[in-house]
Amino acid sequence: MSYYSELAQNLRKRGCEEDQVLTVLHEVKDRAEAAGTTPDAEFGTPEEEASKHSGKRARSAGQATLNVFGFVGVCCVVVYAIWPGLFDFTNPVLSNFAGMIALLVLLVIGAFVAGFIDSRLPKGFEAPRSVADR
Repeated sequence: MSYYSELAQNLRKRGCEEDQVLTVLHEVKDRAEAAGTTPDAEFGTPEEEASKHSGKRARSAGQATLNVFGFVGVCCVVVYAIWPGLFDFTNPVLSNFAGMIALLVLLVIGAFVAGFIDSRLPKGFEAPRSVADR
């Protein structure tokens, strides 16, 4: 993951809105290019740079997405607990644990989707294509 993706992810975790994430990324990119160094050398790790900024959101879009996947998974558990014969599974493992399996699968998928959502670069930002930033 590039410096800019990690910085975007850390800023979102700190509650920054997308416009604030975009502004910080542009500032970091411009100052690093003006100094002729890498963002690591100019600002330190993405975590250190993100710690200087905070936002007003309670959760990032990725965290909200994971909450939705978790809610759907819990609904699967509840539906299967109320109507266990609804799907008529013949496999004993599936017939006993179908709701829990669905919950776990949805949480794993949700974690991957949430990670992708939080680490993507915002629209309007183009990361430099140098070897040091990859």
